[in-house]
Amino acid sequence: MSCTTLLVGKSASYDGSTIIARNDDSGSGTYDPKKFVAVRPEDQPRHYRSVISHMEIDLPGDPCLYSIVPNVRPNRGVLAEAGVNEHNVAMSATETIAVNSRVLAADPLVKLVPAHGEPGDADYREEVPGGFGEEDIITLVLPYVRTAREAVARIGELLATYGTYESNGIIASDVDEIWYVETIGGHHWIARRVPDDCYAAIPNQLGIDLLDIDDAMSECRNNMCSADLADFIEANHLDRAMPDPEFANHTAQHINPRTVFGTATPKDAIYNTPRAWYMQRHLNPSDDWDSPAAQYRPDSQDMPWAREPESKVTIEDVAFLMGSHFQGTPFDPYGTTGTAESRHRYRPIGVNRTGQMVCMQIRPYAPAAYRSIMWVSYGSGAFTTPAPFYANVTDTPAYLRDTDGENASTNSLYWTNRILAVMADAHYYDTDGEIEQYIEDVQAHGHRLVADTDASIRADADALAGLSDSAHEGLKAVRLELETANKAMADWLQMRTQTLLNQVLYTTSNLMHNAFKMSDHWMS
Repeated sequence: MSCTTLLVGKSASYDGSTIIARNDDSGSGTYDPKKFVAVRPEDQPRHYRSVISHMEIDLPGDPCLYSIVPNVRPNRGVLAEAGVNEHNVAMSATETIAVNSRVLAADPLVKLVPAHGEPGDADYREEVPGGFGEEDIITLVLPYVRTAREAVARIGELLATYGTYESNGIIASDVDEIWYVETIGGHHWIARRVPDDCYAAIPNQLGIDLLDIDDAMSECRNNMCSADLADFIEANHLDRAMPDPEFANHTAQHINPRTVFGTATPKDAIYNTPRAWYMQRHLNPSDDWDSPAAQYRPDSQDMPWAREPESKVTIEDVAFLMGSHFQGTPFDPYGTTGTAESRHRYRPIGVNRTGQMVCMQIRPYAPAAYRSIMWVSYGSGAFTTPAPFYANVTDTPAYLRDTDGENASTNSLYWTNRILAVMADAHYYDTDGEIEQYIEDVQAHGHRLVADTDASIRADADALAGLSDSAHEGLKAVRLELETANKAMADWLQMRTQTLLNQVLYTTSNLMHNAFKMSDHWMS
């Protein structure tokens, strides 16, 4: 189980943007190199075959331009993970979740059944393809939608037609809305709109704590779900809620999906809920989090899915939380408080096997042509920070794009960050000051570059003329300026990251166990 998600509604963010962010963490003991690429319409497949499940599907003939951060190695398929399309729809997929055994019995996952024997054998059975999964979702959805709601609807259609072989949480956002989808068994699903004034902190656990089925079946203001969900719940006796006499004649259908579909195991209490606890602790610091009387503890299974933050949430808040390791608590693996046991009791948010974190910011105050920013980081978030790159481009900088799938190289941001993290991890307090300064420098430079680029493009009336026509020369000119800005960001980032590598290498070289200075041992 991997990944952590943080969603911030437009009224809860510092600048009115919708913000979605997710750590893409690989499984234990594995590390997936990442790249940042743009997919042009002509490069999008018209017929798609999944590597993992062998599902095949014909895709629409009119895909749009989109930018993603997929795996470099093709062994498990595309795994686009995070992306924004030219219509300023953002997606992240997936947050791995779990549903209970009663759900899986009622609607089994759709897994690949390999062929048995050879053609012509008496007992030969053909292969039966499985459904779709994390490998496929963004590739199958993002190029074909203009709003987050459309993305949710397309996910639902794919689930009904093909099913899925795994349980996942899927995020879709646009300039107005953020939707979080959770798959329920092989073919069913639920979705909640994140309230505009709230954030949602989600670990690897089915998280939605309230679903209004009446709304989902009618106006879909804040809820969506499978068309047959109510019947599915009733037929399979999934609702465990005790009847409330006060509402005996009330026909509205409100359920708690956690108790209907989810899990609440000792494993969740160690691996999952502590991450939600820490994110809520940071964004609502006035609450009692640490006393024996605290309402929520790291292992609490009833923390709210979404809540209002005490202060508006910034990109810096998101970056800190997605790379955090329970700083300021007895559970910090790099900490000096608590005990040796407590410092490794819970799974941190920023772990060694994070491949990438992308924070996607859809800005209401920017014209559609350059509204979306992808704040991209590679590697362990505890030792790096995301940098901003415009999404609506036809190409991406080589420093983030041309990641080698096997060989470490300082020509790549991914590998440089991996190398930095390994050295800094072993000497956390000796290198912490250098890394903190790096984080501050990258964030400040990134905000400044975006502001300057926005101003430059906004002033270019000719470039902005007629942007409704995607083929217009004005839009091409804007995209060229965005690509130029992205390259400038990447060039500066490469220089600054190399400087940090030099500093950390020097510091940690002096701390090697076989260091020996004659002056330390000279006898007069």
